[in-house]
Amino acid sequence: MKRSTLRWVVTLMSLALLGLIGFQWYWIDSVIRANEERFKKDVIEALHTVSEKLEKQEALYAFNQSVYFSRTYGGTQSYQFRAAPQNTDVVVIKDTLRNDAMGFDIIFDFQVGSGGEQQLRGAPEPRAPGHQTWQHSKEMKDAERLLLEERLERATRKSEMVFQVLENMLVPDRSVMARFNPQQLDSLLSSEFAERGIDISFDYAIVSPMSERFLLVDSRASKRALEKSELKASLFPNDLIGEQNWLVVDFPEKQQFLLRKIWLTMASSGFLILVIVGSFGYSIRTILQQKKLSEMKNDFINNMTHELKTPIATISLACEALSDKEINQMKGMQDRYLAMISDENKRLGEQVERVLQMAALDRNDIELKSESLNLLELVERAVEKTALQVEARSGQIKVIDNADNKLVFGDKTHLTNILVNLLDNANKYSDSAPEIMIRLYNKAGDISVAVQDRGIGMTKEATTHIFQKFYRVPTGNIHNVKGFGLGLAYVKNMVELHNGTISVESEPGKGSKFTITLPNEHGNT
Repeated sequence: MKRSTLRWVVTLMSLALLGLIGFQWYWIDSVIRANEERFKKDVIEALHTVSEKLEKQEALYAFNQSVYFSRTYGGTQSYQFRAAPQNTDVVVIKDTLRNDAMGFDIIFDFQVGSGGEQQLRGAPEPRAPGHQTWQHSKEMKDAERLLLEERLERATRKSEMVFQVLENMLVPDRSVMARFNPQQLDSLLSSEFAERGIDISFDYAIVSPMSERFLLVDSRASKRALEKSELKASLFPNDLIGEQNWLVVDFPEKQQFLLRKIWLTMASSGFLILVIVGSFGYSIRTILQQKKLSEMKNDFINNMTHELKTPIATISLACEALSDKEINQMKGMQDRYLAMISDENKRLGEQVERVLQMAALDRNDIELKSESLNLLELVERAVEKTALQVEARSGQIKVIDNADNKLVFGDKTHLTNILVNLLDNANKYSDSAPEIMIRLYNKAGDISVAVQDRGIGMTKEATTHIFQKFYRVPTGNIHNVKGFGLGLAYVKNMVELHNGTISVESEPGKGSKFTITLPNEHGNT
């Protein structure tokens, strides 16, 4: 994939991701706002319900109180008996109750027929003259008259009660604090809120907007929060006379309560966003890794082609020389070319074997022939194999043995190859005469081998990639470094198969130090 194409893909995916996050944020914000509106509506309804209950309770109280009042409330009664229309046996009796304080009369009209049926009608009527007129029907019996008087007496008491209730409702003579019980108010509020699913603590107060003062404040409440609260309702809203007061509430834990209602939605949305962001990051990382891997594979193919072509070309030239009769007649030339063919053939086989070994590692298809080994002997054998190359560049290899227990349990061939690879890299990545030091030491029941050089070194970024397949450290102006980029990947895999670890310390211009740690074979000396 081209760099420009990759840049466009990353840009479009980033825009899509930002757009999705924006929509999720807008949706969550809409849910929060809707919950806040619903919460506010439920609270206002609860406050109106509480106010209505208090007002009904006050009306019932006033009515009950009026039962015990005397009939001398301040009004006068007038009774009228009049005959019914002609050809009827009905007597009509009218009782008028006049209230001077309220300013109107209530008239009760009784009609009694000959069959003893009575009818009662009551309706407001303009104030009548203050006199009593009694008209007795000759046909009315004494018993019927006594019954009518008793019923009229009950109606009079009833009307007095009505007057008392109306007066208490229209002209309340008590303060607002005397019209309800604060403890009952707290109980009513808790009950109404609980019915609507609002089970959190709250503060409340009775506020007089005209005088701008608090008539009642909950002991836990914050006046400043109550002053700013929009959750309020009129207390005794049907009062016609007097100052209007407000019942105000505030919920200190409102935000936590609303968040608890949508935490699952928010958590799910957040989790999905994290999944998408993680998938996006992983995709970009994978694309970049694949791009880098593709470049390293291309380099590997180029290096492998070069590495394989060189011995093939050398073998081909040696074969042509051997077919020349003149060269065959020259003493020693045939043996020289045969040795050259043998060396190049061995080199070619080693290159192919290295590639096959990495393929086997990828398939986990390597069987170790483990045995008890002396690590110092393996180091000396690896030094012997690379000494000629190092000495050819006027270099030297120094071995320091500080280990008491040198025995390990592993595969002789692979452990030797590990050490040879490290020594070969120390030689190749030295820009002048190689100075290589190998140190053996024991630590916490393990044995470590450190291979240190004074070569060109590596950056910190390079040290994080050197154990990857096909990766090769840039060598700057040095162009004689050959290889496939498989050596250190092979070393790391083999060390791990032997239950060991490998680490690297390096600094540009000051060389590198590779340390292999393997478990000791305990019980042997």
